[in-house]
Amino acid sequence: MADPTDIRMVVFDVDGVLTDGQIILNDHGVETKRFDVRDGFAISAAQRMGLKVAVLTGRSSRVVTLRMTELAVAPLLQGVADKAMGLQTICEQVQLQPQQCAFVGDALIDLP
Repeated sequence: MADPTDIRMVVFDVDGVLTDGQIILNDHGVETKRFDVRDGFAISAAQRMGLKVAVLTGRSSRVVTLRMTELAVAPLLQGVADKAMGLQTICEQVQLQPQQCAFVGDALIDLP
């Protein structure tokens, strides 16, 4: 088992983790999500403490790009069905090992 003091990055899923799980589509097909401002505050605090923060999500959405840009979250990988491969890609980008990462997800697709 990994030592929690070795964690250098937290990787988040989006829908149901950083949002309330709702996906709202308007008549023009524009997708909207509800983000909690307290999550944004916690992400910013974690970054100030030296933790890297990334997002790995199975869906692609412009609103996710906008929110993560506001929070200076990178890397941001969207539209990733294979979360294990996505996590490996993120680790390579930031030059960390998977055991140095904590992943927060809420669905079966997040288990790998």
